[in-house]
Amino acid sequence: MPQPKESKLELVPWPKDDEIRWVQWRIGEREAIDAGKTADWNKEGSCSLTDYRVWLLHEQDGLSFQEIGNRLFSQCAGPDNRKMRAYRAHDRVEAEFHRGNRKRATKPPKLQVHAFGVWATDLAAFTALLLANI
Repeated sequence: MPQPKESKLELVPWPKDDEIRWVQWRIGEREAIDAGKTADWNKEGSCSLTDYRVWLLHEQDGLSFQEIGNRLFSQCAGPDNRKMRAYRAHDRVEAEFHRGNRKRATKPPKLQVHAFGVWATDLAAFTALLLANI
């Protein structure tokens, strides 16, 4: 009997306008945290304020990584170093959209089947998965 193929969920890419608004919201959120207006326990996204600014300058304003590096990483020595820092910051944000070189895939929680039901071996990952799908 043929085995069923493993089904995978395909991620639907966001429209560019939605991505830009999401990053603008993250920038405002990080600025409020830095100003002490809000607590940092409720923030979304895992990148820094600089990472989001680099992504927005490249995607919205169309600046090159060299121009962004010279603008945001001027304290670093060497133009190649500044360009690479800008590229890596952009790539970290792209990973949040499941693109780029550092695609972040969520690992499925490990489950164990017992006589009284299914138990999650990593309760934190299982809880995060449940909350993400609500």
